[in-house]
Amino acid sequence: MKEQIEIEYKILIDKDIFLKVINDYQVEKDYIQTNYYLTHPVLQDKKYMLRIREKNNSYEFTLKRPYQNHQLETNVIIDKEIKDKIMNHQYVDNEIMDILKHENINPLELKQQFSLTTHRYDIQLKEGTLSLDHNQYLHLEDYELEFEVYEESTGYQRFLEIIKPYQLHYTKNCQSKIKRVLDAL
Repeated sequence: MKEQIEIEYKILIDKDIFLKVINDYQVEKDYIQTNYYLTHPVLQDKKYMLRIREKNNSYEFTLKRPYQNHQLETNVIIDKEIKDKIMNHQYVDNEIMDILKHENINPLELKQQFSLTTHRYDIQLKEGTLSLDHNQYLHLEDYELEFEVYEESTGYQRFLEIIKPYQLHYTKNCQSKIKRVLDAL
C-alpha cells in the first residue's frame, strides 16, 4: 500500500489547446488507461472516490479522500483476479477494503456502472508531472490539462506560468473525472 497527498491543479481545455501544449512540450510517454469507478452512497456523501485503474495489463486500486485542500490517495497494486472479484461483489482482503469497512461502507455493496478511458501524455517538469488527458466516457469526450506537483506554492506558480501563453485562466480545479461522468449520466 502506498499513501500520498495528491497536490494537483487541473483545468478543462479544448482540443486545439491540447494539441498546442503537446507540440510545445517534450512528451516523455503516452499511454492509455481505463478507470473503472466504484460507487456507493456513503462514498458520495463523504466525497470519496474509488476506482480500479487498468494500464498496460496491470491494475491499481485507489481510494481518494479529502485532506486539507487536497486529496489523500491510497493505492494498492492488485492483479486481474482481485479486480474481477471486486467487480463481481466478492470479498477481498486489502488495506482499502479495511478503510471502507471502518467507514461503514460494505465492500460487497460497491457498484461499478461506468468507466472512463484516457489517452494520457506525460511531461516531466522540475515541479511535477504535467499530464494532458484525452478522456472518453458515455459517448462523450473532453480534454484536460493536469499538473501534479511536489510542493504546493511553487507548483501553483509554475502551473500559472504554463497556462498563461494559451490565454487560459485558473480559479479552481475543474470537476473530477468521476464527477463529470456522474453528471453526464
